Amino acid sequence: MEVQFARMKTRTARIVKRQYVALIGDIVKSRGLSPARRRAAQKQFTVLMKHLNRKYAKNVLAKFVITLGDEFQAILSDPIIISDLIWDIQKEFPYPVRLGFGYGILTTAVPDYAINVDGPALHSARAAMERARKGKILGGVFVGFGESLDGVLGGIARLLEFHRQTRSEQQLKIIDLLRVGKTQLEIAKQFRVTKQAISGQARAAGWDAYREGEGAMRLVLEQVA
Repeated sequence: MEVQFARMKTRTARIVKRQYVALIGDIVKSRGLSPARRRAAQKQFTVLMKHLNRKYAKNVLAKFVITLGDEFQAILSDPIIISDLIWDIQKEFPYPVRLGFGYGILTTAVPDYAINVDGPALHSARAAMERARKGKILGGVFVGFGESLDGVLGGIARLLEFHRQTRSEQQLKIIDLLRVGKTQLEIAKQFRVTKQAISGQARAAGWDAYREGEGAMRLVLEQVA
């Protein structure tokens, strides 16, 4: 029994000393919604948490969970997924969401869901969220990844956010399919149009620029993974 307990203590210590990404998110101006729309948003919010936990099960150390009203938290074990995560949150949820990403260690044991977790990673995520609120910044704010990397990641995130906000719904659908590896011919068949039509829409949507922007974010995140 003592040997088993010692092993558990060692495993827990190893978990909390490694660096992780803490994410804190918040629905923008949710309290300004009408009661009916707020109830609908909260239901969609719950569905979003379940979707993210299911899709990113292999990349999440402590699961996505709603914490304070319209806030949520998660602990990511793999920072490389951040660009995909941002895309999915904006795709699956119809209201704007602030995102604060913090990098650092955890000083508490890690439960299944990201509640009652503490440490520099969470403190950095909270600082990032406060910066996002004060600056009215969407797309993601980063703290703790490194003095220069925080700015680089934040700059890329804001450019990608601007790109998403200036695309039409049709363009976003095409980008979404291209992101998961669909070919232009496959997309053309799905939309019942010519490949040339999809090629033109992808070009108008700035797909190549968006793909390279996400690629740049991943390259930066690989330096801290």
